[in-house]
Amino acid sequence: MSSSVIWTEHRNAEGRTYWYNATSKESVWEKPDALKTPFERALAQTTWKEYFQEGRKYYYNTDTKQSKWDMPDELLLVLEKVEKETGPLAASTTPGQAGNIEGANQNLAALQLQSPTHAASQAGILNSMTGALVGRGIPAPMGQLSQNSFPPPARPTNPDEPVVPTNGFSTHEEAEKAFWYLLKKNSVAPNSTWEDTIRAIITDPLYRAFNSMAERKESWQKYVDMLKTKETEEKEARMNKQRPAIKNMLRGNPNVFHYTSFETADQLFAQHPIWQSVRIEAERRQLFLEYIADLQQREQTRLREMRGRNMEKVVGVFKHYGVDALTRWRDALRMVLESDGWREDKELSQLPQLDILLAFEDYSKIKSGEYEATVKIAEMGRMQKNRIAREAFRALLDELKASDKLTSGTKWKEVYPLLKDDERYLNLLGLPGSTPLELFWDAVDQLDQALESKVKDVERYLSSKSFKFTEQTTMEELVTVLKEDEEIAKKTENDSIGLYRYFHEQAAHQRRKAEKLQRRMQDDLRHALKRKAHKIDIDAPYEEAVPIIQDLPEFKAMDNDDEARKIAFAKFVKRQKERMREAHSDDESASSRKRKEPYGTRMRDRERSKERERERDEKYGRHRERDRDRDGKRRDDRDRERERERERDRKRRKEDVEMRDSSPSKEANGTKGRGDSPEEGEI
Repeated sequence: MSSSVIWTEHRNAEGRTYWYNATSKESVWEKPDALKTPFERALAQTTWKEYFQEGRKYYYNTDTKQSKWDMPDELLLVLEKVEKETGPLAASTTPGQAGNIEGANQNLAALQLQSPTHAASQAGILNSMTGALVGRGIPAPMGQLSQNSFPPPARPTNPDEPVVPTNGFSTHEEAEKAFWYLLKKNSVAPNSTWEDTIRAIITDPLYRAFNSMAERKESWQKYVDMLKTKETEEKEARMNKQRPAIKNMLRGNPNVFHYTSFETADQLFAQHPIWQSVRIEAERRQLFLEYIADLQQREQTRLREMRGRNMEKVVGVFKHYGVDALTRWRDALRMVLESDGWREDKELSQLPQLDILLAFEDYSKIKSGEYEATVKIAEMGRMQKNRIAREAFRALLDELKASDKLTSGTKWKEVYPLLKDDERYLNLLGLPGSTPLELFWDAVDQLDQALESKVKDVERYLSSKSFKFTEQTTMEELVTVLKEDEEIAKKTENDSIGLYRYFHEQAAHQRRKAEKLQRRMQDDLRHALKRKAHKIDIDAPYEEAVPIIQDLPEFKAMDNDDEARKIAFAKFVKRQKERMREAHSDDESASSRKRKEPYGTRMRDRERSKERERERDEKYGRHRERDRDRDGKRRDDRDRERERERERDRKRRKEDVEMRDSSPSKEANGTKGRGDSPEEGEI
């Protein structure tokens, strides 16, 4: 096995190349001699070393520390000598590669005849072909890399290329200039991204022109923005130069309209020299769209002006036919379509019905506003008239106050005869707002409020005089008592009538309150007597029943008012007798009750109702009329319910009698009705 087969080329995780011997299991950083070309073996005997940086080869002198892009003269002589000894192909090919690159011999020989430097470069490329694929599982050599393999020396620089000083650039401008040179050298475009730029420039020494990543990105952004601005300016300059010719060309063609698309225009002017002079399609599109936008704007302006003229003509038709806020849309449309202007004016006849509707709505709003303004003015006039009438009636009430005809507590029926014929009262009738009666009560309320402050003083004065006002007290008696004190007499000089009415109402209220309390106590006693009904003889007089009922709480609560107790006892006895008569009447035969009960019951109820009304009128007065009506209604409802119950009983008894009468006849005939069931026969 040849030595070239034993050694294989690999790369570690950092991308460094090393060689592995499959026989001895040895890994080395330096290329084994068995794999070196004759030129590489000769190169190892000199002070020059060969390196690659970003795919480009350069040479470094280990003694003088000098770097060169081109092959030094000393190495050219060595290469020429090796070629003479081994031939052009063998000088740059390892023994293991000779069989693999026979097809490249003629090309390589031709390159070597052109230039030794170029031949050396191609030899390096062929040398790189000898490396195997990156090994997997092949151990990398241990220890530090040799001086010849890592790290590589600094590559040489071009005369115009900036060089980063050891301590960095002294100013930001110098660093930015060097960084921009790096960006320009790597052809950074306006649409380049920061990530792509980093990958392209990170291995270049000028990358370290700035110390921080933020400075580099800021400078890159500035450079890219500068390129974009420059590109935009150049594009705008080109388009400004080409715009007049393109517009004149498009304007002179009758086939270009405001709705023409760019694709149609591109086909139409495909052979036109002015159109083809704009070589960039995006710029042609933009110039074309600018011209079309101008045409569209002109067309919209023309249509808008025509629509405005037509709308004015439609409004003229509305005015001519007297369209107002109450006119309907279909009537207005018919007026427009039947008008002479619509038939004769071609421009107007092209107006859509939607625009006619919009014109109708606007015109209707104007007319509605005018109508509402007229109504509002009329309403304001009516309100002013109503206000004047109310003020005049208030003046009339003030006159009645001044003449003491309207005081606190005055009733409407007392002042109505005084103002029923007055014009100020008659003018207010039927008007909206406050009525004469409401204004009257407002005036009385004001007088009542003014009187309240004086009532307390008068009450304290009467209390100090031990004067008790009753319903029988006269106006003269009250005035006489008030005149005994000069201060009270002066304060109540104009309010004597109001004070008398107030105290008289209070006395009547106290009386009604006491009567109501007494009636409630009588009702309580009457209900309590029902619990003792089994012990009381309803035919015995009140005096004999007193020992039986005197321990009842309701009896004691009446404070020895024997008269009220007798009234309650009399009502109880009367009601018990009525119940006994009703129970006795229910025991009569059905036929007799059917003939006599309706009329007799109505007569008894009527007599009872009249008797109760007479008793209430005699004992409690006319103020009990409302309660009497309510009680009478409840009694009537109760009587009607009792009558309905009796009628149902009579029908039930009648059905029972008829059923009993029909059952023997059926059994005798031995037949049943078609709808009868066994259970019904048993019933």
